[in-house]
Amino acid sequence: MKEITEESSLMDLIRNEESLLLFLYTPLCGTCKRAEQMLIPLEEVLRDVQMVKVNANIIPEFMQREKVTSVPCLKVFQDGENIKTIYAFHSLPSLIERIYPLFQNK
Repeated sequence: MKEITEESSLMDLIRNEESLLLFLYTPLCGTCKRAEQMLIPLEEVLRDVQMVKVNANIIPEFMQREKVTSVPCLKVFQDGENIKTIYAFHSLPSLIERIYPLFQNK
């Protein structure tokens, strides 16, 4: 998973990618570390979908604009629009169950 370090780069990706999974985290968050580990196999399942991560601390304007209430957070974008936001990372199977159907027709 590629890490984005600038809000402008993130906004370019959101605008230009047909499908994008955006993982928002903070470096000291233990739950974020566990959630990120679940995303590694998800990348294999969704090989055609761009997946990136961003430290929420460096994009405060984006966090406020997107009304992100906590981390870890996974935002699903299609054609520049946020179509799903996930805060609960219960298990890999539940994550796949919630995300995979969004990309079956892509």
